Amino acid sequence: MDNLVADMLHTPLFDQAEAVRWRMTDIPWAAIDPAAASADLRRLVREIAFSELTTFSATRRFMVDFADDVDLTQWIAVWFYEETKHPNALLRWLHHLGVGVDDQFVLKGRATAPFMRSRMGTYVTNIISELVASAAYMHLHEQSPEPVLAQIGQHLASDEARHCASFYRFAQRHLERAKAPEAERRDALKVLYMWFQGNELVRHPVNEFFNRNEIPFDFQGVRDRVTRLVGGLIGMEIDGTTDLIAEMRKRGENHEAT
Repeated sequence: MDNLVADMLHTPLFDQAEAVRWRMTDIPWAAIDPAAASADLRRLVREIAFSELTTFSATRRFMVDFADDVDLTQWIAVWFYEETKHPNALLRWLHHLGVGVDDQFVLKGRATAPFMRSRMGTYVTNIISELVASAAYMHLHEQSPEPVLAQIGQHLASDEARHCASFYRFAQRHLERAKAPEAERRDALKVLYMWFQGNELVRHPVNEFFNRNEIPFDFQGVRDRVTRLVGGLIGMEIDGTTDLIAEMRKRGENHEAT
C-alpha cells in the first residue's frame, strides 16, 4: 500500500463504527422488569453471554495468524472492543436480576478452537457466524418479554450484521488478491457445507451454542441468506438446494473438512 490510511478497509469501517456505535449508558438498566424475566430466560441469556466470551481468544489468534495483515488487524481491534461489549451487556442485565458469575465462568468461556489453516475459510466462518448471531439477536429483540433485554438484543443484532459485512469486505479483498482463486472458492464452499450439512464438525462458539440450545427462530431462512451471501462472495448463484459437494468436486476438491 502506497498510502496506508487511504488504502485500508479499516478506515471507512472504523468511521462507520464510530457513527453508529451504541453506548452502555444508553441502556436503561433501572427499567429492567424482573417479573418479565423468567428463570428460563435468565438461563438462556447466561448461555448466550458464555458463548460471546470467546472474542478474547479469537482476537489473540487473529493477531497471531494474520499478523502480516496490518489492515485486518487494525480493524480487529475495533471488532474486539465492540464484541466484548456483548457479554458485558448481557452479564450486566443478569446482575441487575441477581444472577452473578465468577472469573472462572469468564475464563472458561474464553476458550476457542484453533482457526482453520485457510484464511478464506476463517473469513467465511466469521461471515456465517456473524450473520447467524445477528438473526438470533433480532429474534431475541422481537420475542423477549423483558423490554430492556429486547433493546440489548437490537443493539447486538446491529453490531453482528455490521461485523458480517466487514468480514465480507476483507474476504472479497483476499479473493481479489489470491494467487489461486479457485482454491479459495473451494475453501468457502467447504465451510458453507460444514455449517449446514455437517455442523457438528464446526467448532465455532455460535454453532456450538445452537447445538446446545433449541432456539425457535427461522434457521432455514438464515441458511438461505447465508448461502446467497457466500455465493455472491465467490461469484456463484447458489441457494439452499445447491449440491455443494458437486460444486466442490467441479473444482477438483473432495468435500471432506479441512
